[in-house]
Amino acid sequence: MKYSYLILIGLLALAPATYAEGNGNADQLSMNQTNKITVKGKIVDDKGEPLVGATVQQKGTTVGAITDFNGNFSLSVPSDASLVVSYVGCLPQEIFVGGKSDFGIITLASDVKELEQVVVIGYGTQRKVDLTGSVAIVDAEEMKKVSHSNISTMLEGKVAGVQITTDGQPGADPIVRIRGIGSFGSTAPLYIVDGVPMGTTIRDFSPNDIETLQVLKDASAAAIYGSRAANGVVIITTKQGKKNQTMKIDYSGYVGYDQVQKGVYDVMDSYQYGQYVNMAYSNSGMDVPAGYNPASPKYVDPAAVNTNWYNEAFKTGVRQNHNINMSGGSANNTYNIGLDYFTQKGTMVGAGPNFDRLTARINNTMDVKFVKFRTNVVYSHSNQDNMALSNANEYVQGLYGAQFPVMASVLLLPPSIRAYDPSTWVLDDKISAASQYSYDSYGYGTYYDDVHGDIRVTNVLLENSLIKRNAKVDRIVASGSSTVDLIKMVGLSSANHKLDYNLNLSYSKTFVKDLTFVPAFIQSTTNYLAKSNENLAQGYRSYSDALIENTITYDGKFGLSHFNVVAGQTFERELFHTLTGKGVTMPEPYYLQVNNAEETSAGSFESEHVLASYIGRINYDFDQKYLISATARRDGSSRLSSADRWDWFPSVSAGWRIERENFFPEAAKSKINLLKLRGSYGVLGNENIGEYQYMDVMPRGNYTYSFGNTKVTGSAISNYVNTAIRWEKKKTLDFGLDLGMFNNQFEFTFDWYKSTSEDLLYSVAVPTNAGATNGTVTMNAATMENSGLEFLAAYHNHKNPVKFDISANLSTLSNKVIKLGVSGEPRTDGYCRTEVGREVGSFYGYVYQGIFQSQSEIDNRVNSDGKLINQPGAQPGDVAYADLDLDGEITNKDQTYLGSGIPKIHYGLNARAEWKGFDLSVSTYGAAGFKAVDFVDVALRSSYGALNKDVRLLNAWTPENTNTDVPRIAYKSTGSITNDMFSERYIQDASYLKIANIELGYNFSDKLFGNYVNGVRIYASAQNIATLSKYIGYNVDFAGGTFTPGYNYASYPTPRTIMFGARFSF
Repeated sequence: MKYSYLILIGLLALAPATYAEGNGNADQLSMNQTNKITVKGKIVDDKGEPLVGATVQQKGTTVGAITDFNGNFSLSVPSDASLVVSYVGCLPQEIFVGGKSDFGIITLASDVKELEQVVVIGYGTQRKVDLTGSVAIVDAEEMKKVSHSNISTMLEGKVAGVQITTDGQPGADPIVRIRGIGSFGSTAPLYIVDGVPMGTTIRDFSPNDIETLQVLKDASAAAIYGSRAANGVVIITTKQGKKNQTMKIDYSGYVGYDQVQKGVYDVMDSYQYGQYVNMAYSNSGMDVPAGYNPASPKYVDPAAVNTNWYNEAFKTGVRQNHNINMSGGSANNTYNIGLDYFTQKGTMVGAGPNFDRLTARINNTMDVKFVKFRTNVVYSHSNQDNMALSNANEYVQGLYGAQFPVMASVLLLPPSIRAYDPSTWVLDDKISAASQYSYDSYGYGTYYDDVHGDIRVTNVLLENSLIKRNAKVDRIVASGSSTVDLIKMVGLSSANHKLDYNLNLSYSKTFVKDLTFVPAFIQSTTNYLAKSNENLAQGYRSYSDALIENTITYDGKFGLSHFNVVAGQTFERELFHTLTGKGVTMPEPYYLQVNNAEETSAGSFESEHVLASYIGRINYDFDQKYLISATARRDGSSRLSSADRWDWFPSVSAGWRIERENFFPEAAKSKINLLKLRGSYGVLGNENIGEYQYMDVMPRGNYTYSFGNTKVTGSAISNYVNTAIRWEKKKTLDFGLDLGMFNNQFEFTFDWYKSTSEDLLYSVAVPTNAGATNGTVTMNAATMENSGLEFLAAYHNHKNPVKFDISANLSTLSNKVIKLGVSGEPRTDGYCRTEVGREVGSFYGYVYQGIFQSQSEIDNRVNSDGKLINQPGAQPGDVAYADLDLDGEITNKDQTYLGSGIPKIHYGLNARAEWKGFDLSVSTYGAAGFKAVDFVDVALRSSYGALNKDVRLLNAWTPENTNTDVPRIAYKSTGSITNDMFSERYIQDASYLKIANIELGYNFSDKLFGNYVNGVRIYASAQNIATLSKYIGYNVDFAGGTFTPGYNYASYPTPRTIMFGARFSF
């Protein structure tokens, strides 16, 4: 019986299948039909315009449909199918159906690698192939893969001819130089955001808001901005919404961990430091301090106190960034809303450095008949805690003892001092003056003169925890523009002619609250800040900037000729006001209000700056082969006298697209889609000279005299003022080549440029017999020249399963000072010297000739003329210096030029690859052909004093150890010429290659999330991974000064960062 049941069940199971087979799979077809649905939608481009003839195809099949005249489609597909939407010149898009029938508006993005890219230039746009100036286009998405608080820093290694130098301090502004040092003042470029000038800093804006970024490098490209463009122009456009798109919400964010690299400097531990101190004091004939004498009861046992200041001062920093973007639009308007939060907690223990920023942005466009309105509002709030003492030459008034930047103190503090010591809250029994203080050393470790000797340096943990420097910034920028189609306004239409009037208004308001608090403390009899010097400073700074621009743009075609003409007027007014209150001697416990101080004072200042301009530009091309552009701008500035206030800034450029010529071989045309020669010449200006410098000003109450035997106080002009101060001008000549091959898969750009900066502002000495109180006056008294080559090559391969992009850039730079001051006298700044005929800030010092091995060698050394050389105070083991002036005496006249601090070559290499869902990005950059001097390295290698030293000093010269390149050490030097005179000993080869960023990501299929969430990507990245260089020090790409470009004065170390992030849309 059981077999009968089994047979029956088998027959029942086979019956439906047999029936289906016999009826043409009727049941299966019926099943498939019931699983199919009809999907529909509308395909538009990224401008919201319908795409006629776009293909919508079921993935993996030949089933598909073509969009109609309005971009609509309808198609029957399985409910679990995937659709591939494609259109010529657009990036294809894959959509998972997931049972959804109405997809509404589907937007296809333009494939800029296939279409002729349009770029934003000053007061307009232009096809990339038609550019006749030097314009660099930055891949904004790749740029944003690097985490920085400042947009400018993200340009490192991305653009040929753009040099970025900075340190790792959160919130720090980098030094940006486009094509070298073009001024002795600020070299920062002008930033334009959505058509509005933002000045020379862009720290308050979120990188996530950027849609496109272009760098205008030559005079032709930047001349439309005239007197503000001498240092180059960076044009940024922010994200916009798209027409006919339902609201799209995008999220992106990451969390990162920062760690300062260990072992950069090899400093001594307590055991080694004890050896050094004994050697140094012994060589100076002095008794060693008790703390380093094992026979003394005050001996500091290295086993008990061996402070690693690196471990105590540095910590793991944390950075985060979270961004939400909402965008969409209807047939006549678009909107885009961005919310961004960035925070970076620094890697140093104490009050700073830290940086937090909140940003909110709203963009909107609206088309009403023949008028297009645009509005943009950005608000940002930032909170920055700075270090107690940075490398910005900060100084604490009234602090007794050495003052080093905090970063340097970490490495110079002796390891025999404790980091923390609870007993230092009360030091009255050890230091008599401590009775005047309430908290003495606040529980931080200190040194004692009778134990450690005379060190005179503050515990870095105390210094960076007690001294507070904070700035809170609120900034709002509102702009609005209206573009009127004048032809359409009068009821006409034209396919070949367009005439627009544009009104642009903007207003920016920045409010800054500053706080600096320096409390009293005492660490020793030679290191303290008295209660009378304790101070609290609170200040408010207000900046406002109002702009109005009126422009008319004509674009017309006459046969093969194409004209684009812009003419207009701009007016900008900037107001600045500051109010500062200061209190000295604060009551305890501290409540940080100025009016609580025993003594208070206040000050204020305000200024106004006005810039009026007239602009004009004509772009012409014939048959897209011959390209000409001419620009002129006339600026008038309130910073100059009425006689020198107005000036012209013209430029002219031309291009020739050879590949469009009839004689160009047909065989080559299939491979070469762009071959363009271009050249330009122009004059740019710089008015960053400060307010009222041309005016004679009388200080109030600076003159006293007797009038009728009565004392009268009045005012008189006491300074010598240059009333004829003028614009700085920069004349630039540029020749370039643009090449595109294989439908722009391969791109190559070359530029040669030469720029001459004339009438540079420079401080000139006022003769002592002039009767003036000022020692110097600013005059247009210098000229400088920069020249170089720039190369950019890129290859894009998106046709294979492994898609990749590779780009490389390289630039050279040659700098020369042509004129310097009235008399042409050289200028010396620390270890650097600037002289006519040489580059800015070359190293200048003594020539090292080894180490004296004996007194006989010292007494019998002769120069090349056979004269005996006297080196004052020299002893066996000391450094020997060359007698360059052959006078037989080592003096400061024996110094000479020792090397360049300006890199001759900058380069960058960036690569990105995709395979299936994975993507990998690598970014590197570097520089070559320059030298550097590191302040910390110099201090650690000093042959004198009692601060911590480099371990190499334990191999110092002694009568028993003569085979060494480390000179004799001592506590005090003898003679005027010492081992620490600046020479080649301290100069390092700073050429480097930095592996800046590696990012690995994975992109999930939208099918996994049922089409509710799309574009899901997760990634991990490592930043500042490794630097290949012989340089010893933090930040080989440090921000040097204008006159000291190769001198690293204890810049804050850029940390290594590991980040994990995600992005998605819904």
